[in-house]
Amino acid sequence: MSREYEANWDSLITHEVPAWFSDSKFGLYAHWGIYAVPGFGNEWYGKWMYDPNHEIHQQHSERFGNPAEFGYKDFIAGFTAEHYDADDWAELFAASGARYAGFSLAHHDGFGLWDSDVYRWHVGTMGPRRDLYGELAAALRQRGLRLVAPFHIVRGFNWFLPGWTQWSQTFDEAAVQRGLDEGWDLFDPEYADFYWVQQTSQFDEFFPQWQAKVREVIDKYQPDMMWFDGGKFRDEGYEETALEMLAHYLNRAREWDKDVLVLNKLPVSMQYNFHPDFGVINFESGRDRPARYQRAWNDDMRIGDQSWGWVEGQRYHKAHTLLCKLIDCTARGGTMMLSLSPTPDGKIPTGQREPLLQLGDWLRNYGEAIYKTVPWTTHAEGDDSKLIVERRGHKFWEYEKCDASDCRYTQSKDGTTIYAMTLGIPRQSVTFEALHNGVGIEHVSLLGSEQPVQWTQTPAGLTIDASDLQFDNNLAAAWKVRRQ
Repeated sequence: MSREYEANWDSLITHEVPAWFSDSKFGLYAHWGIYAVPGFGNEWYGKWMYDPNHEIHQQHSERFGNPAEFGYKDFIAGFTAEHYDADDWAELFAASGARYAGFSLAHHDGFGLWDSDVYRWHVGTMGPRRDLYGELAAALRQRGLRLVAPFHIVRGFNWFLPGWTQWSQTFDEAAVQRGLDEGWDLFDPEYADFYWVQQTSQFDEFFPQWQAKVREVIDKYQPDMMWFDGGKFRDEGYEETALEMLAHYLNRAREWDKDVLVLNKLPVSMQYNFHPDFGVINFESGRDRPARYQRAWNDDMRIGDQSWGWVEGQRYHKAHTLLCKLIDCTARGGTMMLSLSPTPDGKIPTGQREPLLQLGDWLRNYGEAIYKTVPWTTHAEGDDSKLIVERRGHKFWEYEKCDASDCRYTQSKDGTTIYAMTLGIPRQSVTFEALHNGVGIEHVSLLGSEQPVQWTQTPAGLTIDASDLQFDNNLAAAWKVRRQ
């Protein structure tokens, strides 16, 4: 088969987003790795434990000893996945209403959750000694869910160095010297291919291995979509390799006869990972997302309040918050991907399961207003300002304050039906202002119910009397409006 895509942007941006993704609306993934073993701070534990100025370093020293005595690599033995059941995860994911799922194959720490032949630091030969990702891929496909392959590791070189950021390209020299003097394993040449710091390794060795890992996952598991955390993919020395990797993926998908896609993240640098016309634009927690975006986009979020990975004492978002975000993203022309935080032994805690199951119950009854819909001419009514939070110079979208005063709209692809939703349950009447008497309406029904609906249409909008309606949930309400 001839290669349709070449390793240049002119060729790659011709790739179209598959309809299945736009129709799916909702997917799940997880941040799971050895950072869950200490269960403290966040998924950057491995970096901060080597920074003497960080609280995680102090906490690590008290619990486990100096990094010379117990390094980050030593947490691998505690990452047992002994209670990990891929079928149980897949059943939960399907019950949630998600249409695709996966988990991060390797975070910035570089430890891989698949059985690899291209490097040694992975679950196939260490820790669980199982192909964790491969097991989930098979279980998901048995249930008709598609597979996402998320990668973080392009930022892995020098990531462990105290004080290092990819933007400054500098580090805390005094802390590094202290680590060298104390004999931290971070600077032991025996572990150079795990920690990847410039004192013991070379970027020219790290980057080809990154490409080999990505290619291996593509060829071995044939994922339906790929996601990459922020990195210098378009910088000199990176872009050619990134182009080759993307072209390889799209061309392999042609051989598999599979419609695939790549999520194109907007990092804090405010520069997309890839060409702005390539793939599906991805916003992390709604960071810097406009109210409407003209291209296909996705918003990913974590289920916990402290970390993307599992930590002790973390609180989890309630089903109402998750559903409000899903409805809002759908109304504005986007999709939502939610990240879970499994424990090191492979369990998904009850506090994460319960909101997923509630979300799934709602989608089973009212998913007609979400799946396979497109935005209507009006997408939202209500106070958007209460959804937007400013932090560290960036705008984030949050949904804890949504209620029945917030209205959202979607429509069927053929335009014959409008779905009008409230992000809470109205107790009296609700008016959908955009559905005024200039919009021809034939019939209004409560989605998923045979109860008669009393409604009137005036220049002020479509007013529905909800006082006598019986709602079977306390999350959100959806009405089906059939047009004339």
